[in-house]
Amino acid sequence: MRVTAILFFLLFSAFTFGQESLISGRVVENSGEAISFATILISETPTEEIPEGAFIAGTTSDYEGNFNIITPAASLYIVTISYLGFTPKVIEVTAPKTLDDLTLERVAEALEEAVIVVKGPTIKKEPGKLTFNVEKTSLSTGSTLDILSKTPGVVVANNRITVKNISPVVFINNKRVYLSQSEVISLLQNVDGEIIKSIEVITQPSAKYDAEAGTVLNIITSKAVSVGYKGSVNGTYEQATFAKYRLGTSHFYKNDWVNLFGSYSVSPRKELKQDENNSRFFNPDEVTTKSFRDSYFEKTTQKTSHQANIVADFTLDENQSLSVSATAFFNPNEEYRNKVNSLNYNAARQLDSTFVTHSDFKNEQANISLNVEHVTTIGEKGVSATSNINYITYNNERDQFVDTNYFLANGQLNRNSSFETAALQESNIVTAQTDFVIPLKSGNLETGLKYSNISTDSGLDYFDINGATTTLNGPLSDFFKYTEDIFAGYINYDRDWGKWAINVGTRGEHTAVKGDSRSLGTVNNQNYFKLFPNASISRTINEKNSVNIGYVRRIHRPRYQSLNPFKYFINESNFNEGNPNLVPAIDDKFSVGYNFNNTWFLDAYYIHTNDGLEVITYQNNQNNTLQNIDTNVPEGHNFSFDIVYASPIKTWWYLQVVTSTFYLKNTFNALQSSQETASVDAFGLYAQMYSGLTLSRSAGLTSDVTALYISNLIYGAAEYNNQFNISFSLRKSFWKKQASVTLGVDDIFNKNNVALATQYLNQDSRFFARPESRLFRLGFKYNFGNARLRDNNKTTSTDEGDRL
Repeated sequence: MRVTAILFFLLFSAFTFGQESLISGRVVENSGEAISFATILISETPTEEIPEGAFIAGTTSDYEGNFNIITPAASLYIVTISYLGFTPKVIEVTAPKTLDDLTLERVAEALEEAVIVVKGPTIKKEPGKLTFNVEKTSLSTGSTLDILSKTPGVVVANNRITVKNISPVVFINNKRVYLSQSEVISLLQNVDGEIIKSIEVITQPSAKYDAEAGTVLNIITSKAVSVGYKGSVNGTYEQATFAKYRLGTSHFYKNDWVNLFGSYSVSPRKELKQDENNSRFFNPDEVTTKSFRDSYFEKTTQKTSHQANIVADFTLDENQSLSVSATAFFNPNEEYRNKVNSLNYNAARQLDSTFVTHSDFKNEQANISLNVEHVTTIGEKGVSATSNINYITYNNERDQFVDTNYFLANGQLNRNSSFETAALQESNIVTAQTDFVIPLKSGNLETGLKYSNISTDSGLDYFDINGATTTLNGPLSDFFKYTEDIFAGYINYDRDWGKWAINVGTRGEHTAVKGDSRSLGTVNNQNYFKLFPNASISRTINEKNSVNIGYVRRIHRPRYQSLNPFKYFINESNFNEGNPNLVPAIDDKFSVGYNFNNTWFLDAYYIHTNDGLEVITYQNNQNNTLQNIDTNVPEGHNFSFDIVYASPIKTWWYLQVVTSTFYLKNTFNALQSSQETASVDAFGLYAQMYSGLTLSRSAGLTSDVTALYISNLIYGAAEYNNQFNISFSLRKSFWKKQASVTLGVDDIFNKNNVALATQYLNQDSRFFARPESRLFRLGFKYNFGNARLRDNNKTTSTDEGDRL
């Protein structure tokens, strides 16, 4: 019967060529979520020649639920839409016709099975924004950081997150995370990927985002769709050189007026990092070699991180809601045990001396964030007003003991040097913000005001140790106080008409900064007002082709720790140092993009940066030391061309490929050279591939493979080279799909190492990092309660806290 119908369809099409019409639409469920791979069949009104049920055309919906069917002629047709677990829908349509969203109702007895179906991730690309939908996919089985590392265009490496070579501002449910980069990574390691709905990579933020948010990663969690209670327990075991664990539980309850969510996780981790550093020091002529040094660094980190989150959402009435949330992150007794073996050679590469440094570093961090948010709808036009207040308190205590033995070339002990430091940082942040969304006949108008106050006090005491005597070293001790007030306002307008869409806005920020050092006096006193405009326009050429252009200006303010003038010592000859004289960086970005069939995405852009914020390694050729200093880079250039392909190859195979070809150039201050400035540049390639397979839908067996390659990158004055990573994971669901086990290996070939070089004028140092990147992972999760619920888990976040 089916073969006969297909032959009938082909013959009918041949005789009616030239009279075709189009029927298009989108298939969704009650929640508005798209239904992928729904079956759409078209038949004519039954006659004696055409029996009831004989189809003349058919297709399936894509990952966004959209479909297009070419009919033989303009006529009346019967359209049947069906999908497993849903009641089929049958409608009559006169072609040509563009249908509204077609909503399928779930079949009650099949509901539980339909909810837990694992599918592949999808990409939605808009001007300046890419949305990576991962809910209920094989990627959602690990941590949120695992998902982030597989998100197109996002690089997670060397304890740093970057997007297009820029450190992004991280938001969770449109609220910014007030943590440092390393703390954000630790936080995301402890957030279960099962609650993540999508990752938004916003490379051209609108004016409603803080001017600090040059590039945004917005992590969207699930929303509630049903009443009742649900909970989960989960655990992950990871094995690299050392074993690591993560245990967590979450609980959610919802009724008609309140959503309550609570979670807790604990993560004991022991990690090993090995580095190799090779430096060549120069004579005063800056040409001839004075000496060489090879250093071998090994750091063992042991810590246990605790994270807790409580959220309460109240529905006050049909127009008002109130949300109260609290997040706590506690990292007690984190310990670094460092060992550095250094070999000094003369210009002829003959061993001159050696020294061995042992360093014990103890760190304790506590971060508590409180948020209250009120949302109301005003008037018949549906004006939305959102007000929120955030309070964040952050404490960080650090103690370090450094002991170095110096030896002659024959191995005889020459001398010993020991010292210790005690540092404390306390920060308090208060923000208040009000936003309005005003629907207009011609579009939407957004406007708002924000005030933030930041106060951070940092102190460091440096003690020289001579036998049993400990003496405070005043010149190397300091106390640093930093305050910052920001008043901001913005207006943004977006409109769609016909095939055109625009988004324009501007944000104004007045900033007052004061930094006082006990030893240096007032070192940072700024008072300025700046405007940050943005504009984008897009045009849909036809149903498969669209183009867009855009411009955005953004600011990057120094991190509080970067402003702190204190030092962290690898050894006496290699240390990290803050810079209280840092000023903000300003980015101007110009972009043009093309979208073909929501499958191929092409973007070309140029970013010009003034006073970029970087960490640069300077070697002092006089005393043979290395200083890693936070500094402003006067000028940076970034020319890039990106290609993204994302599409299901088969119903069981989803593939995405992301490439970025770029040219980077930084002009920086050559502090240890006779020349005032120097430049470094590089052509590079970023390539990422993700392949997701549904091996058995009935058995709940899925797998995914990811690959990443980076040829060259520029950070400050250093060039990174050849980073490569292939990872694999397998997931199996069981117990009526309430439980799942995940098995995987990250960096199968152990090639995700970081090699960088700083080479210009009288500077020549190379660095090769070997972290624990090859890692075996075994995860387990069990869900109980009402599986139809999606929780309201969210983390309070703000712009200023990310700079801690």
